[in-house]
Amino acid sequence: MFRKSMLMTALLGTFVNVYAAAPVKKAKKEVYVDVWQKIYGGKEDDIAYGIVALENGESAIVGTCKSYGAQRSDICITRMDANGEMKWRLWLGGKKKDEGKAIARTADGNIIVLGRTKSFSKAYAYDLYVAKVSLDGKKMWETTFGGDRDEYAGGIAGTDDGGMLVVGATESYGDGDKDIYIAKLSKNGKLLNAHTMGGKKDDVATALTRTRDGKMVMVGYREVARAGDSDFLIMQLDQNGKMRWRKQFGGDYEDMLNGVTPTIDNGIVAIGSTRSYGSSQSDLTVMKIDAKGKTIWHKIYGFKYYEYGNAVATTADGGFMLVGGTNTLGKGNHSLYALALNRQGELIWSHVFGGERKDVGHGVARMSDKSMIIVGETESFRLAKDFYIIKLKKQ
Repeated sequence: MFRKSMLMTALLGTFVNVYAAAPVKKAKKEVYVDVWQKIYGGKEDDIAYGIVALENGESAIVGTCKSYGAQRSDICITRMDANGEMKWRLWLGGKKKDEGKAIARTADGNIIVLGRTKSFSKAYAYDLYVAKVSLDGKKMWETTFGGDRDEYAGGIAGTDDGGMLVVGATESYGDGDKDIYIAKLSKNGKLLNAHTMGGKKDDVATALTRTRDGKMVMVGYREVARAGDSDFLIMQLDQNGKMRWRKQFGGDYEDMLNGVTPTIDNGIVAIGSTRSYGSSQSDLTVMKIDAKGKTIWHKIYGFKYYEYGNAVATTADGGFMLVGGTNTLGKGNHSLYALALNRQGELIWSHVFGGERKDVGHGVARMSDKSMIIVGETESFRLAKDFYIIKLKKQ
């Protein structure tokens, strides 16, 4: 811990403004404009995967970091103020590979993170990792669970009793190659119950959200036939992880969901990618599902090559901000892709961000000041991958 604390001073100086040029005059007014774009990282790869809003326009970000004294890779948590300046950063992990995936808040307002770890695994495989962190950057507790094979982190959400629900996938338990893994933890990190769901092929949970009425909704995919043929999977759970309903659908090729957010009417909007429905390669797909599992709308956005969605959040006006990647648009070989939809799922704005190499959006959240912050990764501005953070404001 002392070694990592000593490196904090060096890290605080790594924020870089992505651009300083005057904005180009545009004929059409943009719906969203970027307030700022920033990157930070070190000589090795540092990638942001998730973000959660705090008070006063601040946020907390979880990622996987290899720089600044990480022993191989560590789970890293960053608290950022409304201007994009870092207040603190915390490393979690051990001497082997540790990866951050998702972040949320508990009933008492503190931060919970989900990832996976080899450092604390009894076997040479990944176990699931959960930690609770205070708002001033102190680790309150950490716990791991898993079997003899690899576990995969999906999503995490706080429950009314101060505990949390975790979803992901497991190779250690169940009947298939990968099965959905659902676990309930107490407020102190004790594993209260866990179970698997799935068939003979891959069943994977990739994200989890809590709806306004206290239900949990998990999204992911289910392999239904040959490799490369999967269906969208959406499941509503209670706060103990018991299934209330399940929805599965898709086309002839690969369809998967990667992100989910609650809506004001107790439903959800889910985002992912599809190679079905007439897609040339891969298209970004987004859908609204009501509280009973009925599809309200399903939209597909894509071009000649590959587009996909990783995360979605509601905007202040009740619409939706989508983030992911594209290798059709932009000046590089792979750009961060952001889209804004209205409540009906109609496109009102889209933009690509990044430079001449690979840039991807992995997470997005609405801040208390009504702005949107996107987090992800960029290779365009330095030799290694860095955190890529963009703050957007509606005009």
